[in-house]
Amino acid sequence: MSLKLLICDAYTANGRAGIVGAGGSRAGDMFTRAVDIHRPDAEISVMTFDNDAPELPAPLESFDGVIWSGSNLTIHRRNALIDAQIEMAGALFDRGIPQFGCCYGLQLATVASGGAVEASPAGAEIGWARDVTLTGEGRAHDMYAGKAGRFDALCWHNDAVTRLPDDAVLLAGNAHSPVQAAILRRGGGEFWATQYHLEFDGAEVAALVGGFRESILKTGAMDHERIAQLVDEMNDLTKRAAEPAEAPPAFRPVIDPKERTAELGNWLARVERLTRS
Repeated sequence: MSLKLLICDAYTANGRAGIVGAGGSRAGDMFTRAVDIHRPDAEISVMTFDNDAPELPAPLESFDGVIWSGSNLTIHRRNALIDAQIEMAGALFDRGIPQFGCCYGLQLATVASGGAVEASPAGAEIGWARDVTLTGEGRAHDMYAGKAGRFDALCWHNDAVTRLPDDAVLLAGNAHSPVQAAILRRGGGEFWATQYHLEFDGAEVAALVGGFRESILKTGAMDHERIAQLVDEMNDLTKRAAEPAEAPPAFRPVIDPKERTAELGNWLARVERLTRS
């Protein structure tokens, strides 16, 4: 029996349009491709939040698992749309439906389970999440089965988890963002999440950095020279991905699709086990 999955594209309509205008992909499409790497037979529905009363494609209980994307929303600047997403994540927690998320997904799960998210004390982390390092719990957890204990990942975030709930499990961090991955729990539910974007590849980051160049400059996170350098680095990743066997081992966590999305693949394996139990 194939898995029935719901992908929640947490961007606003304007946020999605901006990404597409920059040459990037919709979050729902990126995660659909990522799932397809590991479970090509999965039945996928994509849900968007164009208003604070979105229509579910099917009752929550009909899904084996739910995946949350990043977002252009800022979760500590609460509004009705964010409240609707927190309420939905909480309902999924309480029903024991497995959840997975990246970036905003981690932040959403943190808030829904009693933790805190604020503007990143270290500023924006754009392009590279360098030296993501697993904790002891991370090395032992199924989410990182087959993954190296330290690796680089692709990312883009301005906010960060500043306090995990008491029953959360910290799995990974780096010098910029102490919480790069965690397991969040509430009631009978569990949410596996990363701060970095495992659904991104070099081409997606190059499009976003180039397309949102002026926004990056306004934040002061990078100057013109660093932006141009980062775009070149991402284009180089795309070239290397065409011949992964020729790339140095350090590049494989970001250019090999199966390794880059291993955390999601391990979550999907867990969801499959739960559906069979």
